Formats: sequence, C-alpha cells, structure tokens
Amino acid sequence: MGRSDCRKSLNLPISSAGFTIIEAVVAIAFIGIIAAFAMSRILRSDTYNAIIVRDQVISLSRSAQQRSIGRSEVVLTLSPAGNNLDIQIEDEDGVIQRATLDLRGVTLTADVNELDSCTSTPGADALTTSNDLVLEFDELGDLLEGGVTGTAGYPATVTSGARLCINGDPARSVCWSASGYAYAGDCVD
Repeated sequence: MGRSDCRKSLNLPISSAGFTIIEAVVAIAFIGIIAAFAMSRILRSDTYNAIIVRDQVISLSRSAQQRSIGRSEVVLTLSPAGNNLDIQIEDEDGVIQRATLDLRGVTLTADVNELDSCTSTPGADALTTSNDLVLEFDELGDLLEGGVTGTAGYPATVTSGARLCINGDPARSVCWSASGYAYAGDCVD
C-alpha cells in the first residue's frame, strides 16, 4: 500500500493547511522590522542616559552615606564637565570613590531645602561646568550642608533634604531626605 493509498483509506486531504517555510521567515522578518522601529522610537539614547545617571547618582549617594556613618564628614560632589558628569566621594583623607557618566541629552538642576516638583523650581540652580552640587554627610549619615556652588546661600544647612532634577522630569529625579537617604522619584516635602 502506497502513501496515496493510505491517505485515501484515511480520507485525508492531499494538501495540508499551514505556512510554508518561506512564508514563516517573511512573517518573522516583518515582525522584527516593526519591533526594531518601535523600540528605537520608544527608547531613545537620552532616555537611557537619564535613567543611568539617576541610578548611578542614587547608588553613589547611598555609598557616601554608608561611608560617613561613624566617621568624620563625607562629601559627595556632582560635577558636570562637557558631556560627562563626574561624581566623587571624599573624606578628610581624599577621594574614596569616583565615577564618570555620560550626560548627552541630560540636563540637571539641583536645590537644597526646596523639594517641590521639578516643574516648578523657584530655587533650583542648573549644574554647569562651573557649578557643582555638593552634599556633605555627617557621622550619623545625615545631610549636614550642601547646595550648588557659586549660588547665593551656598553652602546651606540641610533641613528638609535636597533634590536633583534630571531633564525636568520628577520620575527621573533623585531626592535626598534630611536623613541622607537617596531615592528616585518626586521629592516629598
């Protein structure tokens, strides 16, 4: 009994429904092209840079706070330099930790004791190559003083906290409570 005889006895149709290999490959390629285009429109490089800056600033801030506990004052400095943000943690013995981040497509403003939303920034000052954000932690890990260098009232005693607005977006911002804890999001006063 041949193959065609077997199909006839089982009453199976000779042609089967489904995709050919070529049709499947074309469909997968088409879906891949659409996905690549959509992802490039949704996730631009400046989105990545802003998120990376936020996360690294929080990480280094927490490191500075931990290093300050039980020691003399530890200073966290954020210094924009061209397309980079230099971040360093130092104590009386010198630099403890340093990082450099890409700032392309990222603008930064900062303030101390003004924790309102980034959309209304009455006391916020832009961080530039000549203006750094400096935060000093005491031996308990609390924020002692800080602010943007070169601005009126610098350094200010920290009473309610500090904030770093990234691209004016509260969701991408970094906030520090008066107790020195750094967190992402809109600051709570």
